[in-house]
Amino acid sequence: MRKVFVVLLFAVLCASAAFAFDPDELNKITFQNSTGGKIEMIFLSPGDSEYWGPDIVGADYFLKDGQSLGYYVHYPESSFKFDIMATDDKGNRFELRDLTLTDGKEQTVTITKKSLDKSAPDFRLITVHVRNSTGQELQYLFISPNDSDAWGADLLDENTTLADGDTHSIVVPVGKAKVKYNLMAVDENDDEYTFDVTLDPKKGDEFDVSVDAADLQQ
Repeated sequence: MRKVFVVLLFAVLCASAAFAFDPDELNKITFQNSTGGKIEMIFLSPGDSEYWGPDIVGADYFLKDGQSLGYYVHYPESSFKFDIMATDDKGNRFELRDLTLTDGKEQTVTITKKSLDKSAPDFRLITVHVRNSTGQELQYLFISPNDSDAWGADLLDENTTLADGDTHSIVVPVGKAKVKYNLMAVDENDDEYTFDVTLDPKKGDEFDVSVDAADLQQ
């Protein structure tokens, strides 16, 4: 009887582990600022989406000229295309299209004045305040347009985690219509928390959302 119990317990644990986040599926991308100014926002958008993804720099940070910062990116296949738009403190916009990320190959993207694009779209920006109410420390945070198969970039960057009770602010570019986004957070045990967020510009420029223990995927 004891052997049967052990086998059943092992089966349950294996089933639970199947839903755990696998950090080995992440690839790394590093952004280097060589524009001569301060980059305030970088939008990394999945190539299969008609919407821009959220700013990965963060509402409270910026990237000085000469600085670099790395991010982990999650996508469903062995390679995936992304579009990049960056904005500096003077309102200039820089664009790079069809950047291909490939498994096992870290990518470095240098943003220069050559990428300046005066025809780049101008968006309304919405700030999403994400509060960690899971009781655990969050290691990764992703927000991706609902029409994409990729989670995109980890919004906490390679050096940041989000403690229980803390809030991380994220800027998302939107048009006039409301858009649904998928949110996934991953804690220190590689457990996943997921839910959808609909951003409606008619309801204001700031939204508060909370990652709760009830959002844990079983």
